[in-house]
Amino acid sequence: KALGLEREDVEDRSDIEVWPENWVACQIFVNVGTQWRMSAGGPTGLDYNTVKWFMDLMKVKKRDRFETLQKIRTMEAAALTVMNSKGK
Repeated sequence: KALGLEREDVEDRSDIEVWPENWVACQIFVNVGTQWRMSAGGPTGLDYNTVKWFMDLMKVKKRDRFETLQKIRTMEAAALTVMNSKGK
């Protein structure tokens, strides 16, 4: 609840399609999903130190990192929109 999520937001197990070119970014986003920077008003964004660490772990090539980060930032922005709209 501190993140503005309801149980159904977290427990939705329905399948989604992830295009192959987005698979690595999606995996990183899911795996760093507990690493949000917080303020008094709620989540402000992901901890990019953790994103970098996970890119290292997944061996994302240096030439692909900027594009991968942009994809993660797109998911981050969408998640923040949902989290910050709860209860308003």
